Amino acid sequence: MRGSMLKEILQEQGISISELARRLNVSAQTLYSMVKRDNQKVDFDMMMHICKLLNVPVERLCEDNALPKMPDLREWQFIGKYRRLSESGRELVDMVIDHELSRREEEPSVNSPESKIIPLYLTPAAAGYASPALGDDYEDYAVEKGSAADFAVRIAGDSMEPYIHDGDVALCKRGAIIHDGDIGLFFVDGDMKCKQYCQDYSGNVYLFSANRDRSDADVTVPASSGITLMCFGKVLLDKSIPLPEMR
Repeated sequence: MRGSMLKEILQEQGISISELARRLNVSAQTLYSMVKRDNQKVDFDMMMHICKLLNVPVERLCEDNALPKMPDLREWQFIGKYRRLSESGRELVDMVIDHELSRREEEPSVNSPESKIIPLYLTPAAAGYASPALGDDYEDYAVEKGSAADFAVRIAGDSMEPYIHDGDVALCKRGAIIHDGDIGLFFVDGDMKCKQYCQDYSGNVYLFSANRDRSDADVTVPASSGITLMCFGKVLLDKSIPLPEMR
């Protein structure tokens, strides 16, 4: 806040610092410290209260390009809801916000020259559920500039644990050659699956769940079945996953 401007406004209106402090219900010493500097950081509510009492636009008290950004409608609604929460409810919301901010800080910046932007499809991808690989419901997602990924999906389900967790973003490469043991997004007779690929000498295809406790979600596509099987992308992982023993 521009303390010199506040002092000038008070002089224009014939109001003393002590009188303004009384109206604001703060100590006079607090206001004296404000008017001494032009770069004083002031609580937003306090600044708005001062502007209301003095009937001046907030721009007069701000440095150039330092005007606080007013919340939009959605943010005002969030503030209203937040204030109605119990203390335990606020702590839960704070925990979620802190976790999301921490996650965003670990991701490459969308505007960073060291990153590239790929689509992250919003519909949950798999581990046995519908995937949006052909959909248009997506958001921009930043990855390292040298990444081979050209799209990403968010995985739902536990069938690829412990290598891909429920809620993980899986980076994928279209058109990549799929070898035995690779993880891919497979379209199988109308359903999209995130599975581990294997093909035997007879041409039979096996799509395995990495989590063998979820072997019930395995898919077998016999060579003579006529079932439509397409691979929409290879899931890029840091390490290979051993194939389960075939019986």
